[in-house]
Amino acid sequence: MPTGTRSRRDGPDLPTPDNQKLGGLYLIADLSLPEEKLIKSVASAIGGGVQLVQVWNAAKIDEESVLRLCSKIHSIAVRAGIPLIVNNELDLAQRIDARGVHFDDFRTTATDARRLLGSNAIIGYTCGSDEALVRKAENVGADYISFCAVFPSPSVQTCEIVPLEAVRKAKRTVSMPIFASGGITLENAHLVMEAGADGLAIASSILGADDPEGTARAFRRTIDNYRGRSN
Repeated sequence: MPTGTRSRRDGPDLPTPDNQKLGGLYLIADLSLPEEKLIKSVASAIGGGVQLVQVWNAAKIDEESVLRLCSKIHSIAVRAGIPLIVNNELDLAQRIDARGVHFDDFRTTATDARRLLGSNAIIGYTCGSDEALVRKAENVGADYISFCAVFPSPSVQTCEIVPLEAVRKAKRTVSMPIFASGGITLENAHLVMEAGADGLAIASSILGADDPEGTARAFRRTIDNYRGRSN
């Protein structure tokens, strides 16, 4: 995996986000988890049908460990043909040649991110219950938005709880894909999909499962059922 600072603009263009039909099952890989378990769980989850992976340095672990873990996850994602994106850290996304970046605020615009990552980079934003942020994400050129957290979550304790009605309203307001995250389990995933989400962003419910592959497959069945797609 490249670890230099080459911009994706110097390489061949990848398919545009629109062509990738963003949606489905989105795995959030918390880099603070034990390394062996994390790598095995990510690989297993991808085998179960994960369609996009985000690396998340929640605990701010050291740079050497981040690069080592990202290298391993990047290789798994590349072999599976799915995008890898980075949470918040644009410099890290550029350094590991990630497919895009997900921002939890609007301090960086999608335009600025694409100047570094290339015109086809996938850019997403977290939106809370403020409807203005949904429109703002579309106006700054986001490829998708995600609501966090739609349920209480042990892995995301800094997000406000966003009512599912916010997902319904956003679906009527913008045309971009809508994800939801935070506290989503196999038992409540159908409620999020019924609200109009295009996909689910899952962390602990998959990575903490005894069978990440089987759990991912079960989430995919729920998602595909509501999206009218087959596995």
